[in-house]
Amino acid sequence: MRKRITSLPRGLYDDAAPSVADRGARRFHPFSFDFDSTPSSLVEPPDSWEENVRALHFENRAKQLKRLEAEFGISHIDDVISNSIDLGPKSISLVADHYQLHEQARRTFVAGNYYPALVAACALGERILNHLVLDLRDSFQSSVHYKKVYRKGSFEDWPFAVSVLSDWRVLVNGVGAAFLSLGQLRNRSIHFNLDTYASLREDALTALKQLNKIIANQFGLFGNQPWFIENTPGAQFVKREYEANPFVKRYLIPHSGFVGPLYGMEFSPEGYWMHLDYADYGDVEFDDDEFAKQIRERDRALVVTRAIIEKNPAPDERA
Repeated sequence: MRKRITSLPRGLYDDAAPSVADRGARRFHPFSFDFDSTPSSLVEPPDSWEENVRALHFENRAKQLKRLEAEFGISHIDDVISNSIDLGPKSISLVADHYQLHEQARRTFVAGNYYPALVAACALGERILNHLVLDLRDSFQSSVHYKKVYRKGSFEDWPFAVSVLSDWRVLVNGVGAAFLSLGQLRNRSIHFNLDTYASLREDALTALKQLNKIIANQFGLFGNQPWFIENTPGAQFVKREYEANPFVKRYLIPHSGFVGPLYGMEFSPEGYWMHLDYADYGDVEFDDDEFAKQIRERDRALVVTRAIIEKNPAPDERA
C-alpha cells in the first residue's frame, strides 16, 4: 500500500506527512505569517518614480491615512504619522505567539504613549527569550545547561538565557546581541532612573526597533536564516537537514505545508491561505539544490489549482 499525502487525515499539514512515499520530492513550506507595511506607504515617494507608480502610492497613502484617523483620531494625526514612519514596517514573522503583543506595543508607540510602549517592548523581548528556553530545553537534555534550566519557570537573567541559547545554536547571527542590547535598555528603563524622563520617545523607538530586529532575524522569512533553502525567490522551504532541528520543529513546521515543487495556493472561504498539491510525485529524490531548481523552473501551467485537482482526483490509495 503506497502512502500518499491524500491518505493522511490532515493532508499536507499532517504530522505524518514526512512518511509519505514521495517525500523525496517534498519540502516544508511555511505559509502563515504576520507583517505590516503601513509605514512604507506613508512616506513621500521620490521624484524618480514613474507617474503611474507615484499615483498608486498616493492612493494607498490616502487609504492608510483614513485608517489611522479612524483608529487614533485626528487631534494628533501629524504625530501619529511621524511615529508610524519613524517606527518603520513591522517585520515578517512566522510565529503566532508574539503577533498580537508586538502589534499592541507598536500601536502604543504610534499613539504617543512612549513609556508604555518602551515597557511593552522590553517585556515582550523577555517573553520571547523565555519561550525559546522553555519551549526547546527538553531537546537539549544532554547539554551542560539542562540541569540549570529544566525546573525553572522563567528567566530574568538575559545574558544567561542568551548564553544558553547560543550554546544550543538556536539563535541566528546577530539575535543574541540584539537581545542583550534590549536587555540593557530594559534594566535602565524599568528600574528607577531619572534620566529616563528625558529620552522616553528615543528609548521606546530603540527598544521597538531592537525587538523588530530580533523577530525579523529569528522568526522571519527572508533574513538568510540557515534553515531555508537558498535560491527560491518569493518563497522559503526548509532544508532537509533542518527538519529535525529543535527550533524548526517547534516553530516552523507546525506552520508549514509539506509540498512538492508544483504546489499551488488557494484563499479559503474562511479567509486564510491554504496549499494545493498533487497526491503523488513518484519516486524522485531531490536534494535541496535540485528542489530549488525545480521551484525556479516550474511550468506555470502545471502549478496545482482547484480545477486541476477536481479534474484529476487522487488515485486509489491501495495502489
